[in-house]
Amino acid sequence: MTLLAIDEGRQRLHLVDTADARAGWQRDLGDFPLARDLQRLGRDRALVGFERGFIEIDIASGAVLRTCDRWSGVTAARRLPDGRTLVTGMNLDGGTEGINVVTLDSDLREIESVRRDGDYVRGMRPAGDGYLLCTNDHILETDAMLRPLRKLVAPGFEHAWKAERLPGGDTLVSAGYGAFMARFDAEGVLVHTFGGAAEVPEAVAPFFYATFQVLDDGRIVVANWQDHGPDNGAKGRQLLVFGADGALLDTWSDAERISSLQGILVL
Repeated sequence: MTLLAIDEGRQRLHLVDTADARAGWQRDLGDFPLARDLQRLGRDRALVGFERGFIEIDIASGAVLRTCDRWSGVTAARRLPDGRTLVTGMNLDGGTEGINVVTLDSDLREIESVRRDGDYVRGMRPAGDGYLLCTNDHILETDAMLRPLRKLVAPGFEHAWKAERLPGGDTLVSAGYGAFMARFDAEGVLVHTFGGAAEVPEAVAPFFYATFQVLDDGRIVVANWQDHGPDNGAKGRQLLVFGADGALLDTWSDAERISSLQGILVL
């Protein structure tokens, strides 16, 4: 498996081949702190969201091709099919405490900004005409103006990291410190959790389920972040692969290179 991987513990971005530890590259993220979000932009380019905005990189080399650096408090960035970019975070408008989603045109000019009261947000993904916002102990689904439509809640959500609407209408969520995955049906009803400590081998050491990706074949790849700092690589298995039914199929780690795997983008 080849992937881009954010090592939060050492503030590095890697291109990883899980079958060959000698392959790929790594780059320091000191100039782009608190990188959290990853998105593929065509064959050769990827978007990397960080605390002040986002960069676009060349996948083959890690070279930075474009930079948008203008805020403080960004937690998610997402390029839309029409070329617009959504930037989400806390207090991005410089006003009172709240959650913002800012829309940029293809030239990175701000064309819209919406806001709602709130004191926490991590991942954001579009859902229909609105958004899925990870707001700590629940997922808030909103309309385009950030007005609430419903909440998705599972016992144990704590700093829930990412929510994604699946093609069939279900929503998949990584529970953060809850260290499990949760699936909700199209009506917002919790139907399944998986990946918790009681369901995986002890060596996995679930600590914080962060970014995940659903592959075309239905497998679900999850980053099992293991805490802040540079020396966490041997605490648990860093990358987990589940079947569509939630059964653990495979794990991977590279404790020498990576401390705390947080963001992933399977290529």
